[in-house]
Amino acid sequence: MSKLNEYIRRFEDAVQSSPIIRAYEIHIDRKTEDIVYINGKIDFEDGSTLDFKEFVASVGTDIEKYKYAYNYRKQDSLVFRYDNALDPRARKLSSFPHHLHLPPDMIVESLPRNINEILNDIEDRMIGIR
Repeated sequence: MSKLNEYIRRFEDAVQSSPIIRAYEIHIDRKTEDIVYINGKIDFEDGSTLDFKEFVASVGTDIEKYKYAYNYRKQDSLVFRYDNALDPRARKLSSFPHHLHLPPDMIVESLPRNINEILNDIEDRMIGIR
């Protein structure tokens, strides 16, 4: 199995095995043998929603995530958004381009994130750890 196929399988497994998810849509758009665009929406048991997108490539023996965004919200209110967009307001952060948006209008440093970390963060919030 190619590195990229393994990445896609792990992504799908993380979503399918999460106990806090009520419903989900995952769209896999293979651009080439080595490049994929993954996007979709996850609805959680508490009524919150995660919209996500990743633009990922297999480069040599590594997987590189060129673009990503994980937008977590309750109804129409932002809870958090991790992304690596070239947001001018995040340019001064040492983690740029990686950053975290928090309400009402904060942008703070962040390490790159993956779907497992995002789902764990959301689960912790649901059970009141954070």
